[in-house]
Amino acid sequence: MVKAIKRFLLWQFKFLLSLYGPVIFTDIFVLLQEHFFPASPQWPVGIFAILMIIVFTRYCKW
Repeated sequence: MVKAIKRFLLWQFKFLLSLYGPVIFTDIFVLLQEHFFPASPQWPVGIFAILMIIVFTRYCKW
């Protein structure tokens, strides 16, 4: 029973990570960019978001 619960929770974690991973990482990138470089331009955020989408679609094949 514990093994089934662990498998279910791992499956849920992988599903949520593949669904919300790029958004979470992009938000973290925005927060870190604003914290360390307050006067920086905003165009790297778009490039980072596109890069995260490409990385997650290519390498996260659950």
